[in-house]
Amino acid sequence: LQQFGPTFAARGHLVETMGLGGGDAGGVQWEMLVIGPITTVGEMVMGGHWLEMLKVQRQAGTYPSYFGAARHMWTELGVAGFYKGFWPWGFAQGCYKGLPVLFTQGEVNRRLQAAGVEKQTASIAAGVTAGMVQGAMIAPTQRLKTIISTNKEAGAVSTDLIAQVIKQEGFQTVFKGLGVMVIRRGVDWGLRFYGKGLSDQYFLSQKAPGQPKKLSATEAFLSGIFGGAFSGINQPLDVWVANCQKHRAVPLSAGGVLAELAAESRVKGFFAVFFRGIEMRILHSSYHTAWMAGLGQYIFDVYKATQDASKPK
Repeated sequence: LQQFGPTFAARGHLVETMGLGGGDAGGVQWEMLVIGPITTVGEMVMGGHWLEMLKVQRQAGTYPSYFGAARHMWTELGVAGFYKGFWPWGFAQGCYKGLPVLFTQGEVNRRLQAAGVEKQTASIAAGVTAGMVQGAMIAPTQRLKTIISTNKEAGAVSTDLIAQVIKQEGFQTVFKGLGVMVIRRGVDWGLRFYGKGLSDQYFLSQKAPGQPKKLSATEAFLSGIFGGAFSGINQPLDVWVANCQKHRAVPLSAGGVLAELAAESRVKGFFAVFFRGIEMRILHSSYHTAWMAGLGQYIFDVYKATQDASKPK
């Protein structure tokens, strides 16, 4: 996702990159419709889905430890355990979940800056807005993935389990946790953009006089890791979402889930409940953001360089 790169206010040439992709200042770079899904699905296939699944399982209290979760899924499902819930719900989500961020963040960022809003403020505000739009769009597929990953007896695909839950609770169950997801994603993306911006500023400040004020691929990758880790601050919201969307024998409303978590925290302690799974949350967020900031940026830069080279002089 290009907005992890030059659309951050920390980049000195941000004014030149009002559109996504660092190209035409007039608007969105349509190439990102292809690059976004490629990097997102690639990240999921190369371990990202498994990391997210372990995170959700710990947040939802399905397993007492990461090792216990990994061992149980390996014993029951073998290699397929690494992709429990991925097909078809995770794959479908990966194909479109980056798109609302691409368009919404790029357009809101461009319009806010055109209206005179300070660059970094515009970037963060656009990130929050884009995150909320993304949250609304991915909530259904996230719910379906979570139902499967938090049911110990479920198989890797388990469409029968999904059909059973929908039959018992009605189709509206697919949207369970929607409101909390929208808030969580908005805060999450705002924090990612802010954290990535701080890291970008640091790397740019270390450039020697005369050096281009531009991040290298490695620096962009590291900034992505930091931005992802920084977003771990909103872990309590993430725990709330996971517990809203997990498989339950008796359905609970979002308010009921929050009350349940609060009661549990009075016994076990706030951090033991609302920050469980934080280690995997930081690892997964860092890994995901690094893919978007590093590989996504690299692919786009290579593509643009190829396009520029093919233009007549």
